[in-house]
Amino acid sequence: MHVDTPHHAWKPKIDCIEARSVPGSHLPLIRLEGTAEVGCADADFAAVLAASRRLTDLLANLEAAGKRYCIFGGWLRDTLAARICGTPAPRDVDLVVAGIEVEALIAVLPADVRPTMFGGVQSPADPVPFDIWPLHETFLIRRLSMPVSFESLLRTADFNINTALYFPAQAGSAPAILDGGMLGGIQGRRLSFNAGQIPFPVMQCARVLAYGAKLDLSYDAPVLGFLREILDSPASRTEIIEGLRRFQPRSVAEKAIAAIRPIMDIGI
Repeated sequence: MHVDTPHHAWKPKIDCIEARSVPGSHLPLIRLEGTAEVGCADADFAAVLAASRRLTDLLANLEAAGKRYCIFGGWLRDTLAARICGTPAPRDVDLVVAGIEVEALIAVLPADVRPTMFGGVQSPADPVPFDIWPLHETFLIRRLSMPVSFESLLRTADFNINTALYFPAQAGSAPAILDGGMLGGIQGRRLSFNAGQIPFPVMQCARVLAYGAKLDLSYDAPVLGFLREILDSPASRTEIIEGLRRFQPRSVAEKAIAAIRPIMDIGI
């Protein structure tokens, strides 16, 4: 029945979403094939598919339709960080598909899927929750009228540690990672901005603090300035602390919260 859901109900009004301009710094894109990082992603993604019939069936439908897709951001970051830093393995998966509309995704997914705030579709079912977006509907590609390409998608990643795409083997193509700074950020344990706009700045501040706690990251000067500006508001600070306690594991939340005062005192 959800096939008949009107498109506008799944498509957020992007101009109404608060976004903060920041000094993004795009690095050259590097394509990796046959490397240890690609092998790591292949092995872990095979395990994901073995655990999730729903995701396996979805990808089979996409491949039968000739649609190209990639894994974007968090799953790949946490997969590689687990090998490099010993942090916990990822749980959920974010996918982006080229040349498809939201209705077509809804049509091949179970009825429990729901819209995301950024225009995609979320499947919350265990054991592998996942979000999936049409490439042309992703937030900054729409907001900035960017060319609809996977390279543009990498330019929209918020932070360097999220700036990579994993392409599983598809239609005879070898698996690959397109890296725009993720590997260097994880290995150097330093977080910087990638995109020039950051939506939902208060939420993003909480995410940065959580990243720092999970991956033992330091922050470059623009990120520190952004954190201090957001945290300077008592209301925002309270919202961030409550969000960390609600959505992060206790150990991560407490470490992130403990970092707030030192961040605010830097340079004072």
